Amino acid sequence: MHSATSSRPVRVMLMRGSAEAEQDLRPVLAVHGFMMFLAWGILLPGGVLAARYLKHVKGDGWYRIHVYLQYSGLCIILLGFLFAVAELRGLYVGSLHVKFGLAAMFFACAQPVNASLRPKKPVNGEPTSPKRLIWEYCHAVVGRCAILIGIAALITGMMHLGDRYGDDVKGLTWALILWFLVGGLTVIYLEYREMEQRNGRGDGGGTWVLG
Repeated sequence: MHSATSSRPVRVMLMRGSAEAEQDLRPVLAVHGFMMFLAWGILLPGGVLAARYLKHVKGDGWYRIHVYLQYSGLCIILLGFLFAVAELRGLYVGSLHVKFGLAAMFFACAQPVNASLRPKKPVNGEPTSPKRLIWEYCHAVVGRCAILIGIAALITGMMHLGDRYGDDVKGLTWALILWFLVGGLTVIYLEYREMEQRNGRGDGGGTWVLG
């Protein structure tokens, strides 16, 4: 009779009544993390930036970019969520990462519903209706909350993996934080440019989201 031993650490899952080698979780969790980074770190923020800073583009190009990026990001979020649930064989909301993730998904899924209730856009110099104005602010606030909570979910997810796998993930965590710091500085610069252009046109304000 032959036997073999392994030096890999084993995580005992009391809730599931099973024991698994920790390294076996890495591939699927890596895919989950990459999908969530693609959605919350690139696509969804890109859609928000398109709605905010590309309205000078002729036609409805900015709107098409906004919608494409938002729906693409939402689809990837749902797929990444299914990957994680399938890998963990259930949904466990004990960790801060999962709580942030579920809250971000809720806000993200609320946006298409919100968009379907969009009041008609004023035309030919008509004043913006109160309903339209309230909708624009709600759509903007919910979208920005979704992005911020999604970023928090990404960072706490990396911290969670760091606790599990140690130094192998800490470098990626700092890279993620640096990515969002650069993104934040870029937004500050774009806002400054936007304010300068509005002041040059004598326009004291601007629309928050959709035109």
